[in-house]
Amino acid sequence: MAALADVLQRVYTGSGARRTGHIGLECAQHAMHLVQLAVDPTGEITLHASTSLEYPDSREAILADLPHFRALIRRALAQARFSGRTIVTTLPSSDVRIMPLSYQVAENGAEDAAVIAALTDRIDGDLRDYVIDYLPVRSERGMEERLAIVAVAQRERVIHYLELLRKSGLQTRHLEIGPSAIRRLVSAMGEQGVHRNVLAINFGRESSFLTVISGARLLFDQEISFGENQVLELIADALELPLDAVRQLVAVNSLDPWVKDRRRLREGMDREASITLQEIVKPAFLKLADEINRTLIYAASQTRGEPVSRVYLLGSLARWQGADAMLNMLIKLDVETIPDPLQAFHRTPGNRPTLAVTPSPEIAIATGLAMNGLIGNA
Repeated sequence: MAALADVLQRVYTGSGARRTGHIGLECAQHAMHLVQLAVDPTGEITLHASTSLEYPDSREAILADLPHFRALIRRALAQARFSGRTIVTTLPSSDVRIMPLSYQVAENGAEDAAVIAALTDRIDGDLRDYVIDYLPVRSERGMEERLAIVAVAQRERVIHYLELLRKSGLQTRHLEIGPSAIRRLVSAMGEQGVHRNVLAINFGRESSFLTVISGARLLFDQEISFGENQVLELIADALELPLDAVRQLVAVNSLDPWVKDRRRLREGMDREASITLQEIVKPAFLKLADEINRTLIYAASQTRGEPVSRVYLLGSLARWQGADAMLNMLIKLDVETIPDPLQAFHRTPGNRPTLAVTPSPEIAIATGLAMNGLIGNA
């Protein structure tokens, strides 16, 4: 993660004054995450503030209740001493549909019009009722078929969210999609001057997203019907246990019974219980591996055969110990729970990044949002 701080430092060395970036805010499924970075006069990038607050109710209920949402924002800003109220945010995942879209541009035709035309058969109702944005993936002039990642959201849902933020005292500078924030973070984490293809898996409770980043370019993003709740229910059915008991079992044990790094062993871990958990969840992870392999084939077809070199895990299942080892065994690729995205910005008196004690995969999107405007390709 030191590479992440290094690239940002090079961008702003010699700026002459401390600059505080915008607040990255993500309303995730079960918690609100906020991150703010700053650049000091020497060009050093540091963490200005960060916090995560769990919702007292469902996300949908909080987003529908202005007084409660406003109180949550006020509490978050005061808790971590954020500077200002300008934010970069993303729509809640339930309010936006993200999909790959193939389209053709006629000679001397407009690309925007071609995207809209291709969407006509993919979206129900009048397109004027939606807010549409897209990121070209393959759009070189002269190509018969082009490809883009398209985000579609109902206009009334976008207006509702932006108004909710405004009435809570926030000023929205940019409204992004989650894959853009992941792309920004993952591409900055890479070794400078080295182009790599990376797959990021953002696990949710009900579904997950597979995002392929090629260098600094977003190449692919797709939702799949695989989530933490599905795996929890699989274990609960097999062991005839209530879900709360299963959550406790998973919190203590690992999907990797033969943990090689003794530092990663959790206190109270039972190897036999971990072996049982691995056997129960392996069929579900095999289905996930099939989805991943299809994505890897597609990515290779779009990069002239250049393979994906690494898989990063984010979100809920990324916190399960051994989930990375399980996938590594099934897909034969380097799989890693994304390191603490904020690690590079925590500084010791010796001005060296501190070592992350535990990964923080849930804060990744908010960190990517907070980096908007601090690096190139923002």
